[in-house]
Amino acid sequence: MKNFKLVALVILSLTAISEDGRLDRDPNDYKYTSLGIYAFDAKDDSGLEAKFSLSLPGPLYLVAEAKADGVNVDDETYDKFTKAIRVGAHVGIGDVLNSVSVGGVSLKLQNFLDVFLELGIKATDIDSDINFSESDSQANVITGIRFGNSNAWEGKLFIDFSKETEVIQQECPVNLVCTTFETSQVTYVLDDETDQKFGFVATYNLNKSSAVSIEASTSKVLDSVIKIGYQINF
Repeated sequence: MKNFKLVALVILSLTAISEDGRLDRDPNDYKYTSLGIYAFDAKDDSGLEAKFSLSLPGPLYLVAEAKADGVNVDDETYDKFTKAIRVGAHVGIGDVLNSVSVGGVSLKLQNFLDVFLELGIKATDIDSDINFSESDSQANVITGIRFGNSNAWEGKLFIDFSKETEVIQQECPVNLVCTTFETSQVTYVLDDETDQKFGFVATYNLNKSSAVSIEASTSKVLDSVIKIGYQINF
């Protein structure tokens, strides 16, 4: 958690660096059509992720992502594959607040940040070399804000709501005697409580068509994750 706060503080400082007009964009011209590949690392988990986002008519956009990583449980390695598809909607904060009139007085605020909401489904498959294979699907909701300057540094704060799938070692029930074989079996668990991942992403636009990013996130169920990536904007 301390590392997450430190990373967020450093990157927030970087977003304050202004490079207005460097790419001839409006400061809040955030891209919703892109293709990215990312590498991530956690305590017992590392892997790769690919993500595609497509802008749709109006405020809508589509997100599809696939993630492959290895999970270590008691010296055994399991391959975990996660796929998700979501439909999102975004709106500038100025458009929202300026539409509200109080006592005949209307606000005239700029769209200095975007608010977004994504709804969809996430599927997880887990396999190993010891004849263990399971899968499940669950709802996936992500919401947050995008801010910063699209000519240089952009920031994103988000919350990811979904149930998480874990591979755990089976425990012997209290007051029972279990065999070595029984206690060595792994159990595939869908956590009963919806997980909440809090994350921060900093993106630097190298030019009009490409960007690099770094992400840090924490979870109620899983380990904290650091992710770096390269993104092509369309």
